[in-house]
Order: sequence, then structure tokens, then C-alpha cells
Amino acid sequence: MTAVTKSTSSSLPILDRMGSALDAVTRACYYVSGAALAGILCLIINEVSMRYFFNSPTTWSSDANQWLFALTTMLALPEITRVNGNVAITIILERMPQNRRLIAARILAFISCVACLIAFYIAGTETLRQFSNEITTTWVRPIPKWWISIVIPFSFLLSFMQFLRLGLKRQPSALVEE
Repeated sequence: MTAVTKSTSSSLPILDRMGSALDAVTRACYYVSGAALAGILCLIINEVSMRYFFNSPTTWSSDANQWLFALTTMLALPEITRVNGNVAITIILERMPQNRRLIAARILAFISCVACLIAFYIAGTETLRQFSNEITTTWVRPIPKWWISIVIPFSFLLSFMQFLRLGLKRQPSALVEE
């Protein structure tokens, strides 16, 4: 007889490697999100200083902050999904027996997966429309709107993959906490 060893995270080694790559991309996006947040802080301090101390407000700071805000919120979403940190009301899951709780958690992960895929499609379609119609922002110094919008479908695609991974995990500890 031969001993069979089971992988703790997925059923196939290739899924483990793909998961590692997905985690690396997700983590990199999270760091970019943090850098964008730091950029927002610096721009706000700069704008307040220029406006109130030098009576010379900038014309571009507010516009740049809008773009950085999109980066901050959307690029943090996949990491929050990866660590299963989304806001959840778990009272029903907590009262279920362990085996039903795992099934319900997997179903919820797959429903979330589908919701992210739909959001990816809608946001991606709109971003393509903005690109093809050459739509620009209404800022003082306009830029193509898709430069901002592109992070939205990208974020939902990464979140889709993270929810799919959560739903397919063999070890369900990430799905349901005790």
C-alpha cells in the first residue's frame, strides 16, 4: 500500500502555485492602496498649507485626490477578501452545526464570487465604453476617465478569484471561524 498525502489548501499543486501568485498580486495591490492613501494625506496637507498659509490654492490637488481615492478603496478590496475580512453578520452561521456551517460558508463564498463577476462585467463594460468613446473627466486638467475606472473591474476580478478560492479550499478554517 502506498501512503496518500493530502494537500491542506487545495486539491491540486497547480492551484497552490496559482494561489501564491494571486496572493502576491493581491498583496502588491494592497501596498499600492496604502501608498495612495499616504498620497491623499500628503496632498491634503499640501493643499491646506498652500491655501491658508500662502493664499495660493492648487488647481489639481482635488482632482488627484479623487483618482487616489479610487485606488485606495478598490485596490484594498481583494486583500480584505483574501483574509476573509469583509463585513458579515454571522449570527445564523454561528448557530448552525459545524457541517452545515461549512456548506453555508461555501455557498456564500460562491454567491459572493458570482456577485464580483457580475460587478466585474458591468464595470469592465463601462470602462471599455469610456475608452472607446474617449470620455474624459470634468476636471480642471481633464484626463481619460478610464485611467480611473480601470481599477474597478481589476479589483472585482481579483476579488472574484479570492472568493472562488475561499469556496474551493479543502481546509475550511478560512471559511468559518470558531
